[in-house]
Amino acid sequence: MKLRCYVFGTVFTMLGLSMGCTPTRHLAENERLLWRIKLEGVEQADKSAISSLYQQKPNRRVLGAPIYLNLYYLGKSIYNPERIQANIEEETEDHNRNIQKAGSDSVKVDKLIENKEKRLNKLQNKKENGNWLMRTVGEPPAIFDSLKLVQTEDQIRIYLSSKGYFRNKVSSSTEVKNKKVFVTLKVQEDKPYVVSQHTYQVPDTTISRLLLGNQAASLIKLNQNFDEALLSQERNRIEGLLKNNGFFDFRQQFITFEADTSYEAYTVRLSTQIANPTDTTLHKVYSIKDVYFTSDAGLNRFGRARDTVELNKLHFLAYEHHIKPRILLRKVIIRPGQTYSAQRTLNNQRIISNLDVFKYTTISYTKVDTVTAEPNRGLLNAQINTALLPRFQETTEVGGTFTEQVPGPYTSIRFRIRNIFGGAEIFDVGVRAGVEGQLQRNVATVGRRTEIGADMGVTFPQILVPFRTNDLLIRFNPRTRFSTGYTYVDRNEYTRTNLDFSFDYIWQRLNIHQFSFSPLDINVISTPRIDPTFQQYLDTLQQSGNPLNESFKDAFVSSFNFTSLYNTANYNQSNDAKLVRIFVETGGILWNYVAEQFRDLNTYRFAKVNLDYRRYHALGNNMTFVYRANTGVAKPLGDSRALPYDKYFFAGGSSSVRAWLPRRLGPGSSSLIDRETGEVNYLFEQTGEILLELNSEFRFRMFRFGSTNVNGAFFMDAGNIWLFEERNTNPNPEKYATRSGAQFEFNRFYKELAVGSGFGVRLDFTFAILRFDIATKVYDPAQHEGNRLIINRFRSNAIFGTNTQTTFNLGIGYPF
Repeated sequence: MKLRCYVFGTVFTMLGLSMGCTPTRHLAENERLLWRIKLEGVEQADKSAISSLYQQKPNRRVLGAPIYLNLYYLGKSIYNPERIQANIEEETEDHNRNIQKAGSDSVKVDKLIENKEKRLNKLQNKKENGNWLMRTVGEPPAIFDSLKLVQTEDQIRIYLSSKGYFRNKVSSSTEVKNKKVFVTLKVQEDKPYVVSQHTYQVPDTTISRLLLGNQAASLIKLNQNFDEALLSQERNRIEGLLKNNGFFDFRQQFITFEADTSYEAYTVRLSTQIANPTDTTLHKVYSIKDVYFTSDAGLNRFGRARDTVELNKLHFLAYEHHIKPRILLRKVIIRPGQTYSAQRTLNNQRIISNLDVFKYTTISYTKVDTVTAEPNRGLLNAQINTALLPRFQETTEVGGTFTEQVPGPYTSIRFRIRNIFGGAEIFDVGVRAGVEGQLQRNVATVGRRTEIGADMGVTFPQILVPFRTNDLLIRFNPRTRFSTGYTYVDRNEYTRTNLDFSFDYIWQRLNIHQFSFSPLDINVISTPRIDPTFQQYLDTLQQSGNPLNESFKDAFVSSFNFTSLYNTANYNQSNDAKLVRIFVETGGILWNYVAEQFRDLNTYRFAKVNLDYRRYHALGNNMTFVYRANTGVAKPLGDSRALPYDKYFFAGGSSSVRAWLPRRLGPGSSSLIDRETGEVNYLFEQTGEILLELNSEFRFRMFRFGSTNVNGAFFMDAGNIWLFEERNTNPNPEKYATRSGAQFEFNRFYKELAVGSGFGVRLDFTFAILRFDIATKVYDPAQHEGNRLIINRFRSNAIFGTNTQTTFNLGIGYPF
């Protein structure tokens, strides 16, 4: 406790010192600090786009204080370039001495020279750019520069003109107070010019017909504001349209726009002009003559020619055909006789790359010298070049977790064999093991959860069905996967094993929309050990009508499911994007007759639907606003009284409502009240059949530490789980009183959304993101109505524990 208080005291003291420093006292006599830029008069244009044009910006401030500037001055106060220069000279002498001692040992000399350059470069960077605080965390003072203000005005004028505000006026004024400069940018937009007419001037009649036939897709619309950015996008659209219709040689340079503003005030008559090539009168339309697929490009065996196999007029070349040509044929959508298409080329490159058996895939074209009756026609030969990846690949991961104040190691080893049967198949096998802290379900102590598992699977690069597929879904990267696995979980309350087998069809549209259909998903679940105290808890629930006990019996769970995943976000989730995941599952309908052969196994019939929607808004300057809605319903069907335990919904935890411990939120407004203290108890895992979660997060860059970006996030989470019918979850009526409210009701569910808020720090290592989140309860539906707003209970010294107002979460990757 004392150490924690010292840490918090040190942090707040440093923040206080940095916020309390006077930022202008370090300035020279003739220097002024740019403190604020105020933009006035912008009513129609994009203010954020204009702000990004500022040639000089004030130092960032937090709660009104220039913390980053003060941290820079803090680093500068201990910055001693003379000492660094002395270190450079000393290091130089030491390294030269060591190099001389190495004598004629060239290997050792080269290594010493490399170390010398690395060390001296680091010291030189420190001398020229300051110490770590100055370079990485701090921000140098924004010394006001009047020339940059003039450049800012020019940039704003150019931007407004590009958006159709041709008669704009931009001016500025400055005010100095205590060596701080306050800038006011005054903008007069005037009325924007609108497009009153749009025509085409295209001497090539083939291109003219193509443009007119696709005019509905044009980005230029009548009565819209003139916008140069739209013209650039329209130029890209036209180029793509022509390249996808055979115009292999076409370039954007042939496209120009002519804007005439002389006819009527505030109007533009726009003309799209496409010139002919200089060496001929028409642009050529190209078709495919031959297709050559080389699967071992880059490999040379002098004096030996590659073997060629011809299938469906495609030529497959290799010194040795490690992958069967008939398999590769299904992955080629460029065929002789087709009109050239740039989009088809990209799609085929993606299809081949997704096989994960080739290092790279390139598709190029060469013109065929031939005389044709039509001068505007040409022929191309397509060359597809690939090279095989190593057949064997091994991946090892070692790490640790920190859950419930208990550190736990984990490790995994995966082994992959590519092209195992000669048909571009992928075979995977892996083992994993881990230990983590686990809050026990029915006592206020922390135990350990041990998990050991193994799995293996094989993926085929086509849809496997018992009839001729005729290249079914060839354009959608079809795959068939068979997999099986075994998982052993040992907790204080129980030991549970799961043997699973699944059969999946997977296909995708481009790289952003993936589908998965599992006609067979079987799990054989066994619970060989249940702690007597936990069994007593389950028996108590069963006596009161709660069927949770059914979920801990040996069981056979069969289902088939469908998943649609649409995701346009990049790895860092920094682009403007969205994610939509739809999951539908039904169990116990087709395969329960197998379980009837084993009378000791429980069977289930159920249905489950889950919808997850996420939106990513890039705000510029390394800032992103993200929000998410996650909802689902799971219900037993027929004679089944309960769901398999893993099919229930849970709320709370590092990727859910973060102010609650994992699986400790809900259901609804029900709660257990300790009869001695009168406080709500959060010790028990809670299962739900209805889920609703709403999350939002504002992410921003804080600073860079070496090659690692240190990012921050403010977030707010809301959500809960409910049941279709009210059930008793009281494990000990003598110790706890029960408050009802677990059943979902339309007239009150919105009042039962738990709300938590907090702050997070994310270490972006490029290959992985380490996340630390601290969240506190804002609104707790488990409390009495009228006393649910509990943000005032926040205590900084009670972040860790099992029954707290505030929780700490450690995770890998973003929460959503």
